[in-house]
Amino acid sequence: MNDSKLIEEFSKVNSIYFPDFNNYKKPLDQGLWVLEIAKKKLGEKKLTANQIASIIRDVKEISIDSKSITNSFNRAGDKIHTYRENENVYFEIMKPGRDYLISQMKEGSIEVFYFEPDKRYTSKRILSKNILNNLKGKLRIVDPYCNERTLDILSNIKNKVVSLLTRVENLRDTERRRFLRELQDFKSEHPAIEFRNYPHKDIHDRYIISSEFLIVLGHSIKDLGTKESFAIVLNKDTSKNIVEVLIENFNRRWKQSNVF
Repeated sequence: MNDSKLIEEFSKVNSIYFPDFNNYKKPLDQGLWVLEIAKKKLGEKKLTANQIASIIRDVKEISIDSKSITNSFNRAGDKIHTYRENENVYFEIMKPGRDYLISQMKEGSIEVFYFEPDKRYTSKRILSKNILNNLKGKLRIVDPYCNERTLDILSNIKNKVVSLLTRVENLRDTERRRFLRELQDFKSEHPAIEFRNYPHKDIHDRYIISSEFLIVLGHSIKDLGTKESFAIVLNKDTSKNIVEVLIENFNRRWKQSNVF
C-alpha cells in the first residue's frame, strides 16, 4: 500500500475498541499505537518510521518526525521487531509492545475480567457481583443476542435504570418466542429495565456504558462461561472519545428501535 493510500485508509479506521491515542504522549507510545492499529485493522504488518510519523501528523494532527520514531524504537527492545529490506527499515509491534501500551494507560483506567470456558454459573456471578452491581447511574447495554438467561442475569441488577438494545431476529424461532414470553413476565417485576428491538443488522458488538465506565464484552451476556472470554472495563475519563461515539450511536439506534 503506498503512503497516500495508507494515510487515507488509516483515517477511516474505527479504533474505538483500542486504547485512546490521546492517552499517549511519547513518540514510542504513539508509534506503537500506530503499528498496533495498522496491524490489527489494516493488515499492514510493518511500517517505516516515515509512514508512522506521517500518520500521526496527517491523521492525528500531532507534530512529529521520523527521526523521533526511529530513535525511540532503537531503545524499544523486544517491543518491536525490525526488518531491513533493500534500503528501507520496517518496524512491527510484538506482544511485549502491545502489553506495554496497556500498561501505560493511567492507573485504574482499565481492568480485565476473565471468563473460563464451561463455567456458566461462576461467570454469571462475576458479571453480576463484580461488574454490574458496582456500576453507577443509568446503564446503556447493547447485546444483539438475548435470551431468558440474559433476563436471569439482569434480574440481579438493583436500583438502576437500564436501557438494553437487542435484535430478536438474530434468535431462532423457538428461542425467540420463548424469550419474548419470558420478557413479558420479567418486565412486570423489573419496570426500570427497558428492552428495545433494533430493526437493522448493523449491531454486532456487546458493551455496557455506565456513568463512569465502558465495559466491552467478548460474548453476549447469555453466552458468558460457555467459551473462553473477557470483559474489559475502561474508565470513561481515559476513553472519552470512544464513549462519546458509542453513546451517540446508542441514542440514534434507540430512537429507531421498537418497544417490546
